[in-house]
Amino acid sequence: MTLDESKTTDDILDEGYGVSILTDKKLSSYLEGATIDFIDSKQGGGFEIRTANPSSDGCGSCGGGCS
Repeated sequence: MTLDESKTTDDILDEGYGVSILTDKKLSSYLEGATIDFIDSKQGGGFEIRTANPSSDGCGSCGGGCS
């Protein structure tokens, strides 16, 4: 995951709750139904993505360095 300030032709723009998110068209199917939250704690902070359908290996969310 990276922060980007400009939209390209390969991006989908989604807006809600005062936040705009650009997602690459190729990756958008992986994020369908997912929730994104920013977590701030004593150990640090970062984005947490929870997918609607986690894989069978239990990997359904990741923080900070998710890519």
